[in-house]
Amino acid sequence: MSSSQIDRKGIAASRGIVIGPAYVLRRARLVIPEYRREGVISRLQQQCFDYGAQQGVGSVYTLVIEENTPAMRWLEQRGFKLHRTLVMPGMPVYKEMTVPRDANIRQTRPEDLPAIAALLNETWQVFELYEPASAEALKQFISRTPRYSFSNLLVLQDGGEILACLGYWDWSKIMRITVQALNWKIRMIGLIVRTASIFRPMPGPIKPGDILKQIMLTPIGFKDPAYLSVLLRHVNNLALQMGIEHIFCVCEQNHAILKSMRGFIRVNTKYHLYIKTFQQIGLNADKPVFIDGIDM
Repeated sequence: MSSSQIDRKGIAASRGIVIGPAYVLRRARLVIPEYRREGVISRLQQQCFDYGAQQGVGSVYTLVIEENTPAMRWLEQRGFKLHRTLVMPGMPVYKEMTVPRDANIRQTRPEDLPAIAALLNETWQVFELYEPASAEALKQFISRTPRYSFSNLLVLQDGGEILACLGYWDWSKIMRITVQALNWKIRMIGLIVRTASIFRPMPGPIKPGDILKQIMLTPIGFKDPAYLSVLLRHVNNLALQMGIEHIFCVCEQNHAILKSMRGFIRVNTKYHLYIKTFQQIGLNADKPVFIDGIDM
């Protein structure tokens, strides 16, 4: 269930999504540049919070990229508390990766959805904020997600058993992301990449003014990271053909997904998970957290 709020002048928009009975996820927060820093988003977010309260949610959560101190301060002033820090690994796409010749990789068919749902539940069932998947829920996800279809969801199969599934969502087809400036971390990585490129093929550095072409991985399910790695390499090769420059997902800092990325160049960006609790319902600090990359 979702709530979208647009102010009367059409100068800003904010959106939240109710996840189960207890949580509402704050998503897009957009303001026309000339109206920024006038408290517009604060008023719209309050409307989203009110909507969540009407639906009986117990908590609100949001993600903040590392070094965004103003956003963290804004949240803390409004009662949000830091719950944990996740990671968004980014993998540059710049060369073809080796995929086993006998790997049975194909696009998903409607009859695969029950098995895929079971695999996703097996992968994520112990994670907080995870809503159990079903064939019908997956069908709705595929139909409602812009520029996403059955062809975007791949499976690795062996002897009739689905060993891993991996979907990819092309951000560049629904939004334009332009680099305005580089932080110290990206500048340092650029320096390392330029130096290493003297000795071996390396991805090109990101520069201000670049229009990023990226894909987000979702959904992700696997019986073993080695099976997921085969699909990830295949997706890398598809991305190379499509002109995609980076692949992303989001997970816990020690999640098994990261093992599937061996052999890739990987740049981790930390995201802080902030939560505000309205009722006596909160996240278990000892349990890992699931965040769907499509909601980033």
